[in-house]
Amino acid sequence: MAKGARYIMLIRRLSRSAQGIPTKLIRQLYRAVAIPRMLYAASVWLQPTYDEKTNSPIRGSIGATKKITQMQRTAALAITGAMRTSPGDSLEIHANLYPTPLLVQHLLHNALIRMSTLPTHHLLNPIVTCIATQGPVRHHRTAIHNLIWHFMVDPRTIETIHPRPIRPDSRTSFHTSIAESKENAIAEFRQCTSRTMVFTDGSSTNGKVGAAASLYIDFTHVATLRYHLGNNTEHMVFEAEAVGLILAAQLLLTRNEVSFPATIFANNQAVIRSGARPTAKPGHYLLFCFRNLVRHLMDRKDLNNNSISLNWIAGHTEIEGNELADREAKLAATKKDMTSPCRDLPKNLKTSMQHVCRQASTRCPHPSEVE
Repeated sequence: MAKGARYIMLIRRLSRSAQGIPTKLIRQLYRAVAIPRMLYAASVWLQPTYDEKTNSPIRGSIGATKKITQMQRTAALAITGAMRTSPGDSLEIHANLYPTPLLVQHLLHNALIRMSTLPTHHLLNPIVTCIATQGPVRHHRTAIHNLIWHFMVDPRTIETIHPRPIRPDSRTSFHTSIAESKENAIAEFRQCTSRTMVFTDGSSTNGKVGAAASLYIDFTHVATLRYHLGNNTEHMVFEAEAVGLILAAQLLLTRNEVSFPATIFANNQAVIRSGARPTAKPGHYLLFCFRNLVRHLMDRKDLNNNSISLNWIAGHTEIEGNELADREAKLAATKKDMTSPCRDLPKNLKTSMQHVCRQASTRCPHPSEVE
């Protein structure tokens, strides 16, 4: 912190109106040089400034935060050229700087995320994972204990994205079709000759996210699978649509009434395009699960590439299967109990359900529960 104060004084000298540098460069210099110097290894000697769950301040780093606030005020005066009597909050707003408590919180959270995303062969990976899963620690708490307890981050729940998910020359095991308009989509549905149809949908209702897939044989409803993903703060509708495709593949794989060729209908064009060619983006791992299930289905049933089609169908067009999938997805989003039995779900979704239950029973205790 002492080195940071020295840099603040140098920045103040450089900001003189007569021979100084422009203010936008002063701000860039402060953020690129002074802040890293002041908060070097902050995750070791600083604690989070407030509890995100109760939104209340945390004791332990208040004195250090106040000193950092004083130095940031000096930097904000140099950036804005304001009068010395200007209030600190207004200076930070005009200089476009984080308030000091939020700045500390942001840096500590980033440090924990970096530690949680380390590869398995890194020395810190088993330590962070062990602390996130172990029971209460009353004495000799480390900095990692404080970070994990206050931010409630579980390294096991962080998605790993492969930089090169599929080969450039790989082929899709199913056919995709997206009509140019809503009317064309309805016309294609009416001309569909498949005896087996699966309608999928994902929904976000009252802050919850769910997915469903409904199987129809000769326009008669046979079975439905539902899956509750969780809160919309952790899951997107795109994920729900992808889970709907996984449920559809599971129905085609396990139901004896199914005949081929079969058609899967989804009302989300983005998930259809991504399903044909997934990339290294969040949530696309679900589409790889769908592709693997389709490939397993084709090998098991000895099918060709024209046996399964993934078509777009416009939502709210009064098509019975589409409307049923929409209702079932909203029902799955309401609460976790609406999820279909584990024995009917595919293996990857079973693992997710078991992990959620295990995480709920062995979650990281909050400091208030340990005291």
